[in-house]
Amino acid sequence: MAKDKKELSLRGKQTRAGKLLSTFIRQIAEEVTEVVVDPVTGEDRMATKAEGLARLMWKKALGYKETNIVEGSPVDTTYHADKFMMGMLFDRMEGRAPVTVGDSDGKMTTAERVSELGKKRIAQAGGLSKE
Repeated sequence: MAKDKKELSLRGKQTRAGKLLSTFIRQIAEEVTEVVVDPVTGEDRMATKAEGLARLMWKKALGYKETNIVEGSPVDTTYHADKFMMGMLFDRMEGRAPVTVGDSDGKMTTAERVSELGKKRIAQAGGLSKE
C-alpha cells in the first residue's frame, strides 16, 4: 500500500512538472522577439516565437535554398522537402496532433504513405507493377 502511494505521489509530481513546463513554453511562445519577412510588403517585422517556429516548419516542409558567402564567393545549398515535417503539418491542419515524436514506432508518416501510393499508381499506369 505504501508503494502505491509513493508511485501516485511521484506520478502527481511528474504531471504537475509537465503542466508547469507546458505553461512556460506557451508563455515564451507568445513573446514578440522574432524577426520575420512580411510576405505582403517584403519588409522585416516583429513576430511571436510561435509564428517564427511555424514559418520555420513550413520552410523545412517545402524545402529551400540558402546562399552563404565562403571565401568571398557565394555557395548555394539546397535543402530538400522534409517528409516528416510535411506529415506533422498535415496532421496539425487536420486536427491530429501526434502523441509522440520520432521514427522509432515503425509506422509510415502520412507523407510517406502518400508517396508510396503515388509510386504504386505510377507503376500500374506504366504497366510496371506485378498486380
